[in-house]
Amino acid sequence: MTRFLALLTLIFSLTACQADTSDMTQWLADGVIIDTRTVEEFNSGHIEGAVLVPYDVIAQRIASVVPDKSTPVLLYCRSGRRAGIAEKTLLNMGYTQVKNVGGLTDMQQFIDSHQK
Repeated sequence: MTRFLALLTLIFSLTACQADTSDMTQWLADGVIIDTRTVEEFNSGHIEGAVLVPYDVIAQRIASVVPDKSTPVLLYCRSGRRAGIAEKTLLNMGYTQVKNVGGLTDMQQFIDSHQK
């Protein structure tokens, strides 16, 4: 029974993610790209147009960067771990369109594959 519930939860989660992120080209056009790394990492190289909001202060700073909680927010870091923590924080704060894209190279590949 536990396995069945876990499988059902996984299927529901994947379906929900696909529905929420079906048009990533529109997310790039309307959204905000947030780098959740440190200042030093950001200064050593980042995605053009990205805003630095380190994951450990995102709850305190996000409203000044993204005041509308329905704005698409695309997050990245070095590997995806810190962006994942930031994603959970934003979802818990009521942000409705948040995606952890992964690491810096993942974000660049994401942008390259979804540009018009």
